[in-house]
Amino acid sequence: MDGGETFVIALCQYELRGVESLDGLLRRVEASFDRAGDADLYVLPELFANDRLEEAGDADATGIDPGERARLHEFLSSAANERDAVVVGGSYDATDEGSTYNRCPIAVPGSSVRTYDKLHPTPEERRRGKRPGDGPAPVVEHEGVGIGVAVCYDVEFPNLVRGLADRGAEVVAVPSWTADEAGYQRVRRCSAARAVENQLYVAQVSVVGNRPGGDLTGTGRSAVFAPCDDVVGAHGTRLSLPRDESAAATYSVDVTALRKSRTDAAVRPYADANRRED
Repeated sequence: MDGGETFVIALCQYELRGVESLDGLLRRVEASFDRAGDADLYVLPELFANDRLEEAGDADATGIDPGERARLHEFLSSAANERDAVVVGGSYDATDEGSTYNRCPIAVPGSSVRTYDKLHPTPEERRRGKRPGDGPAPVVEHEGVGIGVAVCYDVEFPNLVRGLADRGAEVVAVPSWTADEAGYQRVRRCSAARAVENQLYVAQVSVVGNRPGGDLTGTGRSAVFAPCDDVVGAHGTRLSLPRDESAAATYSVDVTALRKSRTDAAVRPYADANRRED
């Protein structure tokens, strides 16, 4: 972070290829971090670890077993400390006491990994037995910037992201996996809308590609979205990665301008949402 004014976000778009070991998965993630470059926040996509599954829909829950999960957390924690950055580690399915959750690990420098269970599983996830987490969606702080997390379908619920903003989020990370065009468009459009209405930055990151055998597929393109106003700038889409291929890149957002936007912009939807006209 430069002088408290900018905050660098790394989008790490994961392409399904099929990996035979956790080591192979983590090597691909490390290479994605390196490819993106130095950042204050790295975001991986939802359920990317399912690339480790032997078969799509393997039930119990996860492409990584509990021992491997601990190794994943250790990897994310080390990456956060070595890179001095928050790492939003996508998500994996986890089973606790017979209930399955879509769980997002979040590594903050100098702290243990915390987890967040997706509050809004999709109807298909619920059909497969996944349960909503207890919430609330988390906000962590790094370099004086509040970072919120919403997992995929979560971002389609305005009150969830408004709650993140109310608790100090200025950047919201959205790990996602959309298997078809409709899902991709919903998540992308809702991410952009949440950025405008809450006057914050949204970093949405996709799983893409087709695993050999065709049992897993993802489509989309990762992006950073911003408010559209006379302070932050007119253009709401600040970075879009190439569609449907492995990609990683960074974008530096202006947090000082964002804060000024909330008080001084010609339109202030976040501030005005709670304002009553006489």
